[in-house]
Amino acid sequence: MVPVNLEGLIGWVRSLPLASRGAESEIRLGTWMGVEAVFKLRIPKAYMHPRLDHSLRMARTRREAKLLARAHSLGAKVPLLLGVFPSAGLIVMERIRGKVLRDHITSGEYKSDEFKMAGEVLGKLHSGWISHGDPTTSNYIVSRGGVYLIDFGLADKATSIEDLAVDIHLFRRAVESTHAPLAREILDHFLEGYLAATGSLGNRVVERAEEIRLRGRYVEERRRTVWGG
Repeated sequence: MVPVNLEGLIGWVRSLPLASRGAESEIRLGTWMGVEAVFKLRIPKAYMHPRLDHSLRMARTRREAKLLARAHSLGAKVPLLLGVFPSAGLIVMERIRGKVLRDHITSGEYKSDEFKMAGEVLGKLHSGWISHGDPTTSNYIVSRGGVYLIDFGLADKATSIEDLAVDIHLFRRAVESTHAPLAREILDHFLEGYLAATGSLGNRVVERAEEIRLRGRYVEERRRTVWGG
């Protein structure tokens, strides 16, 4: 039974099986109203003033929940938001059963359509001017229902083409470093799905992502010249 008071709720969530723990939050698994669920609980920081810490956790929890709900309303394959408790720093969302795309690729079980679906998910977010912030193959899950994008902890409302382009740049860098032999194939299919979901906006975003990539190369070349690398 789920406790109704805040302190009891936090204690109950922390009694659930731990799936992972990061610097910002714990991910625990259980059920919510009879549905398999993921519980994301933001952890208080001992080094921060309690009031400031609580305020920041509340704000970040609200933002993440709103963006997750907005992404779902745009038709993107993301976990369904089941509950949010800002004062507890807690988000409850649908558990997506499947295999992480990164592992799916490494094991050789992937299909090219999965990369296209991954691009389509991000494209639907971008069509609603939402930047994900960390769209790597570790944050996609291949499920029976398709390819889902998870972990909206770094997501935000985009205010410029550059904000959206950074997502494309991050995905490209992650693929080139983690799946180098398949990078071209993955990116081609990914962009096919992305552009199908975004149209003319997507073309502008992809062009800007290329500019970001070239800027990075220029900085690296300058660094090598200055330091004699």
